[in-house]
Amino acid sequence: MQVPSPDLFSLTYEAVPRLLVGRWLQDSEDEDLYPAYRQLLAAAKAHDNCRFWLLDMRQRSWHTVAFAKWFSGLLANEVVREIGAPVFVAYVANEAHRVDIESVATQATLRHAARVEFYPYFFSDEAAAREWLLYYQAHPDQTPAVEQPSR
Repeated sequence: MQVPSPDLFSLTYEAVPRLLVGRWLQDSEDEDLYPAYRQLLAAAKAHDNCRFWLLDMRQRSWHTVAFAKWFSGLLANEVVREIGAPVFVAYVANEAHRVDIESVATQATLRHAARVEFYPYFFSDEAAAREWLLYYQAHPDQTPAVEQPSR
């Protein structure tokens, strides 16, 4: 498995509260995203199929349409098939991402991923992202709304 450069992406597992935490440390090309997500999936499997991911993308630019299609299609299906469902992904984004997060294209990506119980959500604050993940750990019978609320 190709591993992203450690100066681009860091990944840790927090045993309590059972979260995978990934951080993009600087901006990079979309090609660097694919190995990061492969590393996330491998780490999730290694940590008892961890289905709660906190991903900090504040240092990254928004991704391309091609990456979004891969993410909501192939990746979402593969992750759910390999570690189970539902999977909750809390992204911490910066204000520059807001237009992209609220776009019709992103909302379509979220709806498509939700079909397989893969739930990416966006937050401007890491504490709120962690709270969201902990809520769904404590309420496994509930799923988030498909539409992304403004945060």
